[in-house]
Amino acid sequence: MLQVKGFKPDELTACTLLFEGDKEEMESQHKRILAIAAKFGGMAAGAENGMKGYILTFLIAYIRDFASEHFIAAESFETSCPWSNVSSLCSRVRKRILDEAGVLGYETDKVWISFRVTQLYETGAAVYVYMTLKAQPGQDRDQVVHNYEKVEDCARDEVMLCGGCISHHHGVGKIRKGFMDRTLPPVAIKLQQDIKKSLDPNNTFGINNTVYRSEEERQAVNKKF
Repeated sequence: MLQVKGFKPDELTACTLLFEGDKEEMESQHKRILAIAAKFGGMAAGAENGMKGYILTFLIAYIRDFASEHFIAAESFETSCPWSNVSSLCSRVRKRILDEAGVLGYETDKVWISFRVTQLYETGAAVYVYMTLKAQPGQDRDQVVHNYEKVEDCARDEVMLCGGCISHHHGVGKIRKGFMDRTLPPVAIKLQQDIKKSLDPNNTFGINNTVYRSEEERQAVNKKF
């Protein structure tokens, strides 16, 4: 495509689409999408490339494990925001990651950042943030992970300052729990705590996920910037 179509590698964008529904409707949608793409100089790359993209999704976890053996911490997190905020969110989060990593002593070439818009809606979009930190000389793996967590927390802080939400579909769990105070009002958090105590007093399900079990824990894990 680079030689024949003249696409520039640094300006090329690839999009994987999955059509679901009855055959007639999906064929109609597929035809309209190809017409829109052609209008802007795009082309269909074939179904096989889309299937390879889905396979890559399953390979990412194994690539991450391989990278960790070489003291590289890498992960992604997602959010969603209005269309008007997508571009500024990506720009500001990129700058925040580089700034915070620089404070920890990471040169720019030791930090890799990428963004991907994955789900589209009339009012906004889901945005994935991908980030990698390469260990500094003399750092052990625990220090690399600790630094990564600090930078990621700052990146998530910037996401929320840009109007992004705590999650699009991955949920809260333990990692994002410290941002709950900025997501729900106190009465909603208290309601969650009361439901948890009533239905799961022994904390058997979703152990220590999402809901603060006490005010002491809330103070301990709440992220402050």
